[in-house]
Amino acid sequence: MSAALLRNNDKCNELEDDRESCLHVLTWTALRFTNHTISGGGTSRFLRAFDEEYEDEEGVKGGDLKKGFLLGRDIPRVVKFDRLPHLDALIRQLTEAFAARYEEPPSADQLQALERAQAANIDPSIMSGLTAFNYQKRLDDLVAPSWLVDTFRRYLDADTWPPSDEARGQFIGTGSNKKRAREQGKLEQRIPRMKSQRLSDGSRMT
Repeated sequence: MSAALLRNNDKCNELEDDRESCLHVLTWTALRFTNHTISGGGTSRFLRAFDEEYEDEEGVKGGDLKKGFLLGRDIPRVVKFDRLPHLDALIRQLTEAFAARYEEPPSADQLQALERAQAANIDPSIMSGLTAFNYQKRLDDLVAPSWLVDTFRRYLDADTWPPSDEARGQFIGTGSNKKRAREQGKLEQRIPRMKSQRLSDGSRMT
């Protein structure tokens, strides 16, 4: 589920939310069943984002860690998958695209710079260096009819995937109780009036 839906119980599900969930499913599966540079205990740091939940006056929520990982580009920046450079590149491109949903919009000055460039008929390849142009293009991509399928297909069609690439469950280190308590305390400081709580039916937010 998208970070936007998890963080706002009143938000309506949109196309961008469904597409963002594809990135989260892909990332979770890759972290759990593919060898990578943080295989072992380090994996749990990222997997926590997919189970995060807390309760405030508006009910059970989550998504703050997912939002943070998107804005910081944490997973593609830290995790490299074994013999799978195209998987690295796919996750990096999708993360960059969906991060636009949570970034601060361009400033008035940045928008004016884009307007001047468009009025002067500057080539789009040059305008791509403008913050406002890059921001708007990523938002436009998220709703373009074939963008997500075309993006996946471009990387799947690459001819450098390993011929034998069976899934291998990765060890997930849970750490000590004291360590988990410290991590929980840090999260509570970030989210006012937060109270950790599992859903009554034991389901997970993914």
